[in-house]
Amino acid sequence: MKIKKFQQLRLVAILIFAMAISGCAISKKTYLPDGSEGYSISCDGAAVGINVCFEKAGELCGSKGYEIFNREGQYVPFAMGSVNGNQAFVTYGSFNTKSIMIRCKK
Repeated sequence: MKIKKFQQLRLVAILIFAMAISGCAISKKTYLPDGSEGYSISCDGAAVGINVCFEKAGELCGSKGYEIFNREGQYVPFAMGSVNGNQAFVTYGSFNTKSIMIRCKK
């Protein structure tokens, strides 16, 4: 029973790690400070570059193009550990977050 629980914790840690290094662009419609509509686009993941955000902006705005209002990025550290009898398991790393805020040109 203890081994099965350890294997489940290990699987959860691996899934969290996989989510941390992978990612895709997620967009949501928002309002900019001047009241116009724009998009907030996030492209998180260590293996994902800011270019994924720009590609999503291109998909949303098409050939009209877009203006960038904000560009942010940061590393958020995390750690997770468990002890099961004589065994210990620790996972640590960081989430890489990136985002841009855009408005499509008319």
